[in-house]
Amino acid sequence: MTFGLSPLGFRAKRLADLKQDLENAFIAEFGDINIAPQSVFGQIIGVMAKPLADVWENLQDVYLSQYPNSAEGAALDNVVQYNGLTRTPAARTAVTVIVSGNESTLIPAGSLVRIPNTNNVFFNPADGIITSENAYSVSIRVLALAAQVYTVIINNQAFIFSLPLMTLTGSFVSGDVITVTLNGRQLNPVAFVTDSAVTNAAVAAEINAQPEVDVAGTPDGSHIEITPNVGFSVTINSIQITGTPGTSYAVTYSVPSSLAQVATFLAGVIDAGPQPVDSVSSIDTFTVTAQDADVPFSVSVQPNLQITAQSSPIPFLSQDFGPIPAPAGSVTEILSPVGGWSTATNPKAGATGRLIETDAELRVRRANSIRLLGNATVEAIRARVLQNVPGIVDVLVFENDDMIQSTIDIVFSATLITGNQVTITINGRILATITYATSNLATMTQLALLLAAQPEIASAVVAGGSNNILRLNMNIFQEVTIDDVAISGGASQANWVTKGGRPPKSFEVVADGGTDADVAEEIWLSKPAGIQTFGNTNFTITDSQGGSQVIFFSRPTPIYIWVQVTLTLYAEENFPANGLQLVQAAILEYGQNLGIGVDVLLQRVVCQIFVVPGVASGTMLLAATNGPNDTPTYAASDIVIEENEISTWAAERIAVTI
Repeated sequence: MTFGLSPLGFRAKRLADLKQDLENAFIAEFGDINIAPQSVFGQIIGVMAKPLADVWENLQDVYLSQYPNSAEGAALDNVVQYNGLTRTPAARTAVTVIVSGNESTLIPAGSLVRIPNTNNVFFNPADGIITSENAYSVSIRVLALAAQVYTVIINNQAFIFSLPLMTLTGSFVSGDVITVTLNGRQLNPVAFVTDSAVTNAAVAAEINAQPEVDVAGTPDGSHIEITPNVGFSVTINSIQITGTPGTSYAVTYSVPSSLAQVATFLAGVIDAGPQPVDSVSSIDTFTVTAQDADVPFSVSVQPNLQITAQSSPIPFLSQDFGPIPAPAGSVTEILSPVGGWSTATNPKAGATGRLIETDAELRVRRANSIRLLGNATVEAIRARVLQNVPGIVDVLVFENDDMIQSTIDIVFSATLITGNQVTITINGRILATITYATSNLATMTQLALLLAAQPEIASAVVAGGSNNILRLNMNIFQEVTIDDVAISGGASQANWVTKGGRPPKSFEVVADGGTDADVAEEIWLSKPAGIQTFGNTNFTITDSQGGSQVIFFSRPTPIYIWVQVTLTLYAEENFPANGLQLVQAAILEYGQNLGIGVDVLLQRVVCQIFVVPGVASGTMLLAATNGPNDTPTYAASDIVIEENEISTWAAERIAVTI
């Protein structure tokens, strides 16, 4: 038997082989000796054989360390470098925390906040400042009423509210023409009519016809008072009077009727504006809030307005490395006392960290990276999107290589009831309306018969455990698009979604994470020529020849998961004071790590309750809804997640009791 390196690979000598070699060598050297294990020679042979076996094992490890499927640790790190890869390091969870308090309050680096339910602690790696120059939200109070323009400046753009008052002095005569420029737009000229009062009324009517204006009146014949619509502001840029000299004008401002009027109108102007903020008013105060916690804004105000409260976004990191969940609204407890800092919260969930990439994960990523060398295959497309799109979380790719469109399911969220009328539109054609008949099954059967009669459809049947699915199979070379399913009448109407329906010779990329632009660009660079893309999202990219290409792909449809669990405690262990919250957090963490198309299995969710000491058993029910505010129907059963869906979890939908 050949040991060591040979054309067949490396074969190591084992301890038994080495012991036999030494015994043979000793007998050859010393003659007929006692080599029993308890003899002197036997013990010497045993002592010598062990380190020799270790040397052979090390030689074998060195040999195996050159191959990615057998290398481990640092050796695997070295091997994957040939593919241009490095091991993904451990990462902390990053979350944007909104801190509120006094203007210019410094939040020193290293300040701590915590999630009360899980006791996970976060710190800010750099100093942060609470300031209206880098704000997530501000509250602005109207201090006084005055004949003025009220101005709020957001990101260097002015938002104003005023009540312009045009005063025309002198008398208009025949031949005079008045042209008003409002908000930079020249209005239709108004010619003299009868006398000055009538002419002023005609000018007011022209102003009143503008979309920004609510009322433009002439209470005394010589003044034109202008009130804008909510969400608009009005500026009189100029008034041009031609004809016989003798009439002049001035623009001043009326005093608003109340502080609330100023607050309401300024909030409306800001809310309707192009800045990425929302604004609402309450009595004499209005609040401006960023639409995205990671896109703050700067704000300043002019006379008779005052910023009374402000908050700013500051990046925080978890103290521990790993997948530390930070759901929206969970980071609320301030651990570091800082004068002027009053509250903390996170409007959106943090970017979950990770543990250091394991050997198994690194081997899988290396295998995927090899596929990057290819194009136009399912595996190559998936590998390129996973590897090259920043921020991507998960990707699945599906293809339809037939000449027949894949099955379409029209899924109703609830059974049809008495009074319902259903009208389906396919390929731009509105089909006959079907009225509820006898039962849900009877009505669905009529809909199936109607669909089966269409020339594109080969068959249509009722499916699903509660007969809530219309399943369509198409004829060859035919494609069907479900444009609308209108349900009216009855005490309530079901919602509907479509699933499937990939056209002939097409593929669908289902991508979680990354921007639409990056995903579409990577699909374009790797897709087969002449094969169409499919999905519920599209983005137009520009190819190397300057042409526009519409790339379709899918974002996974969220299926909202609800959990009810009742715990039975184990008397011989101590159940923590915050045990209910810890169980909730464990279930949440498990669910958030499920990917696209992964079913929610009841028993695997139940297993999460045992990570908390003091739990003996639990009774669990699950539910799934299409919307976060839908009413769940609980059952002790698994939840099937389709290939283009993803389960979506939140702490408020996980109820844990004893």
